[in-house]
Amino acid sequence: MDQLSWRHHLRAIMGSFHMDIGVVKNALGSLDKLLSNAKSALWDIERGAWGASGFGEGGGYEFPRSAMATFLEELHDILLVILEAANLPGTRTSLVEAWRGFLNQGLQHTDNNQDLQTCESPALTYFERLIQGLRMAVSKEMSSEEAWTLGRLEAMLRGTSALVHRRGPAPAKEAELQATMHDYLSACFSGDFIRIPIIGGVLKNFKPDCGIRSVGAAIEFKFVRDKKDVSIASSGIFEDTAGYKGSKDWTRFYSVIYQAEPFMMESELEGDLKRIGAVAWKPIVVNGQVKGSIKGQAKRTSNKA
Repeated sequence: MDQLSWRHHLRAIMGSFHMDIGVVKNALGSLDKLLSNAKSALWDIERGAWGASGFGEGGGYEFPRSAMATFLEELHDILLVILEAANLPGTRTSLVEAWRGFLNQGLQHTDNNQDLQTCESPALTYFERLIQGLRMAVSKEMSSEEAWTLGRLEAMLRGTSALVHRRGPAPAKEAELQATMHDYLSACFSGDFIRIPIIGGVLKNFKPDCGIRSVGAAIEFKFVRDKKDVSIASSGIFEDTAGYKGSKDWTRFYSVIYQAEPFMMESELEGDLKRIGAVAWKPIVVNGQVKGSIKGQAKRTSNKA
């Protein structure tokens, strides 16, 4: 879904003055479980397409495409009921229209990216963002503009590898990654973007890479060239969680890990953060090209041949 469509859906959700918040809140747990099952099937599809380099925790499905299609159908059917009960007719109509397109395309369809070795299901991406919008809509003290800003920010952060690839050349170090993403974020959130905001601490000040002021979102980028960098990046994130705790102005934190190969799974880092109580932190792990990496060198050699 493009940014305009995503913005339309968020505003359709947030714009209803009679939305039954209780219905949505009660349904989110079940929706998240179905969404997780669909993602597991998608990750199995990735593993089948790219071998061991497939990213994420699979579900061990014998026929992952059929499994994913089944979960998508369940999500569709349940969401129709929930959106009607929650008095969100505009969002329900949008879902019905989008669903026709997904059926025409085929629920087992994925867009495969050879360079990044990923598979994306347009239908699954749609549901993920719709459910994210519902969650934002019932979050306490969040305006429609804040919800839209957070949705757009997270979409951009998850698209880090594609944005970096589009800009070119591949980054060789963390500073180059930061510079590229700072350019994108500052252009997208003009007037709201801050480079290196200062967060006061008891013993010293902490400085994340950047932030979006209106939603209190601080962002850190970590660069993982090889497997040994995983522990370094993880340790840095855990230290950050302690340093940034307690800020009144910065209440949301994103750690974007850009890795040359799929050394780390997002679910693993997410689990570690939950175990230490860092509930305000959201990890985003992406795979992208790195200048000078073994994988990148092999690819260039193959192209020359």
